[in-house]
Order: sequence, then C-alpha cells, then structure tokens
Amino acid sequence: MGFEVGDRSEITCDKLYKKLALYNVELFCTDAWEAYKIVLPANKHVISKAETSFIEGVNNVVRCYLARFKRRSHTYSKSVESIIFSLNLLFNKRNFKCILI
Repeated sequence: MGFEVGDRSEITCDKLYKKLALYNVELFCTDAWEAYKIVLPANKHVISKAETSFIEGVNNVVRCYLARFKRRSHTYSKSVESIIFSLNLLFNKRNFKCILI
C-alpha cells in the first residue's frame, strides 16, 4: 500500500499514515512502537506481534533483494532518492510480476 523512508519517529509515522489515508484503511496492526500509539487512531489500532507476520515477511524480501537493507551491512545508500527508487522497483516487480530490465 505504501512506505515512507525515514527514522521511526512520530513525524515519519504521520507521513505514512497520511499516505495510507487515501486507501481508507480500517485496521492497523503494529508492534508496540511508541510512534504508532501516538499517530494511529486507537479505535483502528491493534498492537500484536502475531498480526505483523505478513509485513515482517515483506521486510525479509526487501533485505533479501536489496543489499542496502541487510542487517550489519556495509552496503548502504546516502541518497534517500536512491532508496525510494530501489523500493519502488522491487515492489513493482513483486506485485505486478513484470520483467524489469
């Protein structure tokens, strides 16, 4: 549905929440990170590790295919624009199964 590049602050969370508002999301399932509790409406927010397994799987795919997201990696990008382009290419390829050359 969407992503936001940044730290795990309230500001970044709020930017993502505003992007997702376009989709009329009825339920947000997250871990107990404080920014989520502050930004997301309580009546639409479920805090549970059991409900976050799908997104953790997506995070695993990102780390698998994009070296800059591997944990403890020396491969990283200082360019936020490059990170956004890389994520968009990966999600486009995975979601639409198109061949990107």
